[in-house]
Amino acid sequence: MKTVVALTNPADIDAAADSGADYIELRIDLFHGEPETICRRDDVPFIVTLRSSAEGGMFSGSPAEWWSIVEPWCRYAAYIDIEQQFSVYAREVKTRGPGVIASLHLADTPDTETLQACEKSLREYGDIPKIITTPRSKDDLLRLLSLTVAASGPICTGTMGTELRYGRVLAGLFGSEMVYCHFGAPTAVGQYHIKEMREILHLLE
Repeated sequence: MKTVVALTNPADIDAAADSGADYIELRIDLFHGEPETICRRDDVPFIVTLRSSAEGGMFSGSPAEWWSIVEPWCRYAAYIDIEQQFSVYAREVKTRGPGVIASLHLADTPDTETLQACEKSLREYGDIPKIITTPRSKDDLLRLLSLTVAASGPICTGTMGTELRYGRVLAGLFGSEMVYCHFGAPTAVGQYHIKEMREILHLLE
């Protein structure tokens, strides 16, 4: 499992990179700046995310507007996060070099059949499907973990919310490729600070 620090402020890049994170996620819906001035570190790979308001972010434009903002970042990114509504541009992203994290953020945790259908749909255009749910019970969490361990290829899963936030750790133990953390300003409810997550993972080794 790789650790990802999701940043809301590019001024934190150096400190976040030095924290031991495997990836840095740049939430470009939460700040302004030019990629050539922000992406100066070449020792930690970047995940670039322009999160829509429909899935918890601040971007509310059209797919074409999404692409006009994201395209300049492609030369600096290891991965571009692409929601289904923007998936028409997945091929364009791949021709420019980055991989695609096909992401979906849900306000609940659907039944197993629906989760499997989501994975299949995301895998059609992405290298790594990312499915984040909001479990209301341990049974909900178990369904997400079952999806993770049975995935047909690389997958990233996780939880939102505070009550079952340990699901973020468990998802990694069950096969999630990545766990998203914060560096002082969480981008989702329930995120662990990168230092907390590294300590937890060290204790579980």
